[in-house]
Order: sequence, then C-alpha cells, then structure tokens
Amino acid sequence: MGKKKNIILGLVGLEILALPLAIPATAQIVERVFFSVPPRIAQVELPPEPGKTSFIIASNAPFSILSESAVGDMSVNIQVQGLVNGNSFGQNAQHPGPAEPCVTPITTAPSTVYKATRKTAANKGAVIAQAVLIEIRYDPTLSPKFSLATLDQPQAQTASLAPSCTSANS
Repeated sequence: MGKKKNIILGLVGLEILALPLAIPATAQIVERVFFSVPPRIAQVELPPEPGKTSFIIASNAPFSILSESAVGDMSVNIQVQGLVNGNSFGQNAQHPGPAEPCVTPITTAPSTVYKATRKTAANKGAVIAQAVLIEIRYDPTLSPKFSLATLDQPQAQTASLAPSCTSANS
C-alpha cells in the first residue's frame, strides 16, 4: 500500500508542478482557435399601439426586419440606450446601422423595411445590455406583420427591399 500511495502522491505533485507551464499554453490555444457562434437574434415585441410596433432586439449578427400584408409609408427609428417599462437597455450595445427615415413596401409580400449592417452587441454582457429599441411607425389603418431574420436566413435573402418614400412616390 505504501508504494501505491507514493506513486499517486508523486503523480499529483508532478501535475501541480506542471500547472504553471500548462496554463499559458492553454491560453495560447484559446487565443488561436476561432470559435464560431451561429447568428442569432433575441427579440421582444412591445405591446403594439395603433400605427406603431416596437421591438427590443439583441443580435450577434446583422439582421433584417421584414414587413408583409401592408402597403404604405413606414418610418424606422432606432434607440441604442434607454428605459423600457423601468428596465434599462443598451449599455453594451451599438447602433446596428443606418435606417431610411421613410420606406414604402409596395407589395403585401415580405419586404425588407430595415437592414442592419452589424450586430447590436458592442461588448460582452447581459442580453438586455446588448439590445436596442427599434420602433416602426405606419398608417394606423394598416395591419403589417413584422418578422426578423439574420441575413443568412432564406427569408431575409429573398425579400425585396422596400424603396425609400421619395423613390416610391416618384
């Protein structure tokens, strides 16, 4: 029993002595290995108001907002930080990209009313801290159905881009 105990203690001691050498090697491996994360969107639709739909959106990839079942002018407003129902959002967020001040879906088929050029997350943190608020305003008589998709999803790739109001009206 004494030999086995000494062998086990010797191996444990060797592991403890090798630990300072193993940690930097492991850190270098982690730095050099690229971990890919699938593109995702977390969204919460706020209670709708006549003529306005709002989403809290956090994404790790660019995304599109699609509208269907409505034809008419829509405006998209993006707020990077603020409060919603007493909860703060956006402390670790960035602006996902420019928005047309006014777009006009010209068909009831899915149309892209907003296309983000980057993710909402600027820094690590809670999902709500990486989120932005996007408000879409439209004629209160319309009943558009909105959906979100990352740019690699088929529905985002096949939807037509809604033209700006000036080009749609000319």
